[in-house]
Amino acid sequence: MFRQFIYSFIRILLVLWVLGFTVSVVNAIVDPLSVPNNRIGVHILEPSEIASAASLVNSSGGDWGYVTIPLRADDRDFDKWSEFFTSATRLHLIPIIRLATFAAGPTWVAPTVLDLVDFANFLAGMPWPVKNRYVILFNEPNHAAEWGGTVSPLQYVNLLIDAHLIFKSRSQDFFLLTSGLDMSAPTNHTSLDALQFYRALTLLQPRWYSFIDGLSVHAYPNPGFASSVNSTSRYGITSFRYETQLLRRLGFPPKPVFITETGRPGSADYFLPALTQIWTDPDVVAVTPFLLFAGAGEFTRFSLLDTSKNPTAAYNSLLNIPKISGSPLLSAVSALRRLSLSGVEINVEIADTQPLRTAGLSGRSKLDPATGMLFIFPDSSRHSFWMQGMNFALDFIWIKGGKIVQITPDVPPPSQTGNVPRQLTPDQPVDQVLEVPAGFTSLYETKVGDVVKIISP
Repeated sequence: MFRQFIYSFIRILLVLWVLGFTVSVVNAIVDPLSVPNNRIGVHILEPSEIASAASLVNSSGGDWGYVTIPLRADDRDFDKWSEFFTSATRLHLIPIIRLATFAAGPTWVAPTVLDLVDFANFLAGMPWPVKNRYVILFNEPNHAAEWGGTVSPLQYVNLLIDAHLIFKSRSQDFFLLTSGLDMSAPTNHTSLDALQFYRALTLLQPRWYSFIDGLSVHAYPNPGFASSVNSTSRYGITSFRYETQLLRRLGFPPKPVFITETGRPGSADYFLPALTQIWTDPDVVAVTPFLLFAGAGEFTRFSLLDTSKNPTAAYNSLLNIPKISGSPLLSAVSALRRLSLSGVEINVEIADTQPLRTAGLSGRSKLDPATGMLFIFPDSSRHSFWMQGMNFALDFIWIKGGKIVQITPDVPPPSQTGNVPRQLTPDQPVDQVLEVPAGFTSLYETKVGDVVKIISP
C-alpha cells in the first residue's frame, strides 16, 4: 500500500512537470548511422556470455558489433554489470540493455516509475563503452503476460514519458528505444494487435513519439516462425516496415530502427539472405538475433549454440557473413584505460564528469588488485573526497601535471570508523586523483614524484 502511494505521488509530480513546463525533447546525442556501423549483433541472456558474443559479431572483418541483453529488476548486481560494461569496452561491443522486471507466476510484473528510477540510477553509474547508451523500455507490452496480466497502452505511454524525464535527467546520452511489439499478436482478451497498440498510444498522448530516440522491433518469420524469408506480409521478417509506415501516416518522422529479436528455428539458410538482401533499409542500425545460447528450455530451438555450446549451422552462417569495422563515438564519461605508474601498468576506470566523480567506487564490494579509478578534474584545486558508501579501504594518490604530489594510504571504510565516513583533502591543488586498493602504494613502492601516464586511449 505504501509503495503504491509513493508510486502515485511520484507520477503526479512527473505529470505536473510535463503539464507545467515545456518539455525539452532531446534527440540522441549521436546518430548511429552517421558513422561506420557494424549492424551485426546477437542477443544474450547472461553477462558472462559477452566474450562469446564478441567472437561472433566481430568476425569476418567486423568490429564494434552489438549485443542485446535483458537487465532484470532483481539482478542489479553492481560488480557483475560493471564487469560486463568494462568487458564491452575491451571487446569492442555496443550494449543494448533491455529493461525487465521479474516473473510472478505466468506473467511478468508490470514496471512502475520507481523501477525506472532504480534502473536509471543503476545504469548511470555503469562504464558504458560508447556515447549512446541504448536502453529498451521493456518487452512486448501488447501481450498481457508481459505486462502484469493486462494490456494497457495508457500505462505504457505514461512509462515512456516518465522514462524520458528520469533517464535524460541522469544523462543526455541515454538513447531510449520503444519495446519491441509482437506483430503477430491478435486482438483478444490477452493481447492487442501491434498497430492498434500504436494507434492507442497516439490517441492517449499525441506527443509520445517525441519521448523516444528509436524503435526496437521484433522481426520473426511468422506465422509459426516458419514463413519464407522473402515474405512481405505484416507477419514476416519485414513486419517492422508496417510499423514505420503506420507511424509516418500518424505524422511521425523516421527514427533509427533496431531489430533486437529475430530468428528461425533449425534454419541454416535464414540469416544470409535476410541480412544481405532483405534488411537493407537505410534506417536499420542493428540486428541482434535471438539467441546465442539458450541451454535447455523453451528457447532451445532458437539457440545459435547447441546444448553443448557447439556452433550450429545458423551460427556458422552468421559467423561467415562479411561485416564492416564500426567506428562509434566512444564514451566520454567512463572507459577502461591502461595506466603506468611506479614501474607497473594497471587498468583504471575514468571518472571525468561530475556524476561519475560523485558515484566513485561507493557501493562496490571490492576493487580487484592492480586496478583503480582515476578521477580527472577540469581544473587544479584542493578537491575533497570522502568514504561515504565505501565497503573497503583505499590508497589515495594525488596527482598534478602528471606527477604524484601526495599519497594517503590505508583509508578505512565507514564500517571501521564508527560509520562516520573519513573526509580527505590534499595539501595542495591537484587535477587528478587515483584510488587504488589499500596496500597498493606499499606493494609497488609508489612515491611522490613518480610519473603517472595513461598509455592506452
